[in-house]
Amino acid sequence: VVVALISIMLVIAVPSFTSFISNYRATSAVNDFLQGITLTRNEALKRGRRVMMVPHTSGGTPSVTGTGDWKYGWTIFVDTNNNQTLDAAEVAAGDLISQHAALNDSIAVTDAGGATAAPFTDGASKTYISFDGTGYPRQLGGGGLAGGIVLTDTTGPSRSVRTLCLANLGRPRIVKDVAETCAGG
Repeated sequence: VVVALISIMLVIAVPSFTSFISNYRATSAVNDFLQGITLTRNEALKRGRRVMMVPHTSGGTPSVTGTGDWKYGWTIFVDTNNNQTLDAAEVAAGDLISQHAALNDSIAVTDAGGATAAPFTDGASKTYISFDGTGYPRQLGGGGLAGGIVLTDTTGPSRSVRTLCLANLGRPRIVKDVAETCAGG
């Protein structure tokens, strides 16, 4: 009888625990990304200058060409010469603000429009998030920067999804369990 009761409890508890872990991974990833966006915006406001958040390449270094992937992590820095690259002079001047390591291997990152293209890619196919000194998200060419990113935990029977949308005015929002298109941010 005891073995039967333990078996029944395990059959009920294991799927629930798997869903809990999947939800935790997705929530953790989107919260890390939200913290990065918030830090980027706050530093831009504090310094009155453009601050960039750029994805890393698979090697874990900031993308020089702007073609990195957010799942490999990101770097936040003051882009003093507007070239989207963290230069040695900027590092020496203390313009490196933060670096984030790669996300969990089970996290898939896609564009909130449903495409597999890198989220927050501008017309020149460079991937980044940039805030000007007034706290507005801006492309390097001066246009507005809005969009979204979908973070999905791909393990287990239930896939947990979190969407982070960034509005034209710089306000981020998180949507749980839905892959939104983030139309208009």
